[in-house]
Amino acid sequence: MPTDLEILADLDRLTAMAAYNLFDSDLAVELQQICQQSAERLNMPMSAVQAVLDTATATLATNAGEADFLSAIGGAPNEFAFCPRVVIDAAPYTRADLTKDAEHDHNPAVTAGLIRSYAGVPLVLPSGHILGSHCVMASTTQTFTDADITDLSESAAQIVKTICRYSASPA
Repeated sequence: MPTDLEILADLDRLTAMAAYNLFDSDLAVELQQICQQSAERLNMPMSAVQAVLDTATATLATNAGEADFLSAIGGAPNEFAFCPRVVIDAAPYTRADLTKDAEHDHNPAVTAGLIRSYAGVPLVLPSGHILGSHCVMASTTQTFTDADITDLSESAAQIVKTICRYSASPA
């Protein structure tokens, strides 16, 4: 069974991700709109699209555009990000109260009170590789329902369709 780092550093996965212009400014605008819709539907203050690389997680878009701390820092080392767990497990990942979670209670975003609850779902590329996650977060506790995860998953499918229009390959 591969280690977490082996999953994240899988060359085929990273190569599949490189086939897209993930940092295109027009793509960011489209993804921000989807994030805004997710945040509104789930009544969450923060929604993001995150690309999980081998050692870091990059923020591609948030519902607040440039006006939140996720966009301001642009990402985080994977040891301080929640989204790598979505890629590693290839499944939705939720935490109602990160302050009571031994894996994340020491995270700077948690200890600073910026993020207390998290729900993320995989962004599965047509190749089958997981690019990262579409997630929602809040500075308060939040219990996530199956309907919330279904909603996020539907938005994730829309995000992947949008990303696929930004191929790095020449036409």
